[in-house]
Amino acid sequence: MTEKLTIRALCDLGLIPATEVTAAVNAYMADPMAPPFVFGAGYRLNLSKAIRRHPGANDFVLRSGAGPQLKRPFVEAAIWEARPDRG
Repeated sequence: MTEKLTIRALCDLGLIPATEVTAAVNAYMADPMAPPFVFGAGYRLNLSKAIRRHPGANDFVLRSGAGPQLKRPFVEAAIWEARPDRG
């Protein structure tokens, strides 16, 4: 069984453009319960699961006093490190 690549690795390979990563971050910031995000190359990522699985992002996003501008970098980091499914 092969290991799934991270979003960052897929971007480095040119399979996912960085603009789609930004769109995924925007989708999560607009609605943390958004449906899975589908990248143009057919990869799909459950955004809320990606945030929950990233310890730093999950802890920070759950802080009551943290506004969107403080949460966004943590959400972005979690998405870059996530391993999407090939749809």
